[in-house]
Amino acid sequence: MATHPRSSAPRAGLVLRRAVLSLLLVPATLVAQNHRGSLAGVVKDDNGKPIAGVEVIAIKPAISSRTDSLGHFFLALLPFGPVDLVFRRISFEPIAVITEVASDDTTNVEVTLTVVAQRMTGYITVAHTGENKRILEAFEARRRQGVGHFITRAQIEARHPLLLSDMMRMIPGAQLIPGENGRQSLRFTGMARANCPPQFFVDGILAVGFTIDEMPPGDVEGVELYGGAAGVPPEYARSRGTSNCGSVLIWTRIPGI
Repeated sequence: MATHPRSSAPRAGLVLRRAVLSLLLVPATLVAQNHRGSLAGVVKDDNGKPIAGVEVIAIKPAISSRTDSLGHFFLALLPFGPVDLVFRRISFEPIAVITEVASDDTTNVEVTLTVVAQRMTGYITVAHTGENKRILEAFEARRRQGVGHFITRAQIEARHPLLLSDMMRMIPGAQLIPGENGRQSLRFTGMARANCPPQFFVDGILAVGFTIDEMPPGDVEGVELYGGAAGVPPEYARSRGTSNCGSVLIWTRIPGI
């Protein structure tokens, strides 16, 4: 009995319909990807002067930037529509704002930060110049003793780091691990525990939950790093549970000197 091959027309038609459907979907995907915009802005203080080193964070999609020496910042590839922004810098009151990002366009914003003596949880204070000078003398005395590792303002200015964590790469035993919003977390090698965060002091005040990139490099007078409990100045070794993971003492820049 003769057999007749089945017609391939229905299958060809199915392939054709799939091809047409794919062609229809590709432009839609490209259009969705193009629904993005950018933010360009400037951050100033109460007197209208630009503020450098302000951290600017877009909560979603977790993009961050910092203002330059003229207070300008730029955030690209943001989803169009309302975007939550956080602005923060040492010695200024952090603020959160909501702004509208236009599709396929750049939106300009201007933000004003207010100077405060304390920041966020209250662990950073502004000291008097005389007291700061005594602190700097103590810093230099410990540096001459050679216990621990030290970073000076002169070293920071010579390297012009974007983030303070960039200076940690020159410290023996210091290890940087990726953190949130592009920040680095500091660890010291040789610790018994794998994730053993050091304790941070800013101007002598214990900074709970602090990370190394919270501090703009331009605000730093000096940094002391101790890889363990040994060598930490007694007045900063009171938190034994965390000092065993190392201690970092950050001294902010002293005005006028």
